[in-house]
Amino acid sequence: DVYKRQVKHCKQIHYSCRGKRYYAVGFANESGGYETRNRYFKGCIASKDISLRRIRDGPTNDVAVFEGFIDYLSALTLGIIQGMDAIILNSVSNVGKAIQHLRDYGTIHCYLDNDNAGKSAFTVTSAECDNVIDCSTLYSQFNDLNEFLIQSANTINLISQQIKNF
Repeated sequence: DVYKRQVKHCKQIHYSCRGKRYYAVGFANESGGYETRNRYFKGCIASKDISLRRIRDGPTNDVAVFEGFIDYLSALTLGIIQGMDAIILNSVSNVGKAIQHLRDYGTIHCYLDNDNAGKSAFTVTSAECDNVIDCSTLYSQFNDLNEFLIQSANTINLISQQIKNF
């Protein structure tokens, strides 16, 4: 079940701000902080850092790189990174922190956003590491992998409705 696979990567985080209590989806990073998302807030609790997701002890040959954890979860949903470790930048400003880890891999698959920040992060990565692949061409008509997934799901739902009404 796709939902169960995604839930194991996240936690429900409770926090307060100005006396009000909130909750959000939390995704752990390497500094013990959490990237958080809810309808009203997108940010970080505690230290900002990259997130590493290894599928076994020691690096695999291939690694997938994402700007944020929502794109990582989208890739898991799409089943496009099976057998790969993943590094989630949690901000393109963290690309420098990721480089030391990326050098351990034979091939780096970058699923970065199709905007200037994503292209810049790809340029830095490909200048610092070997065998870097720009996978954003797979969803070039969309800003990011999650937007592609949402649009694909909407298209499938529309086609399903049209078939039912046929």
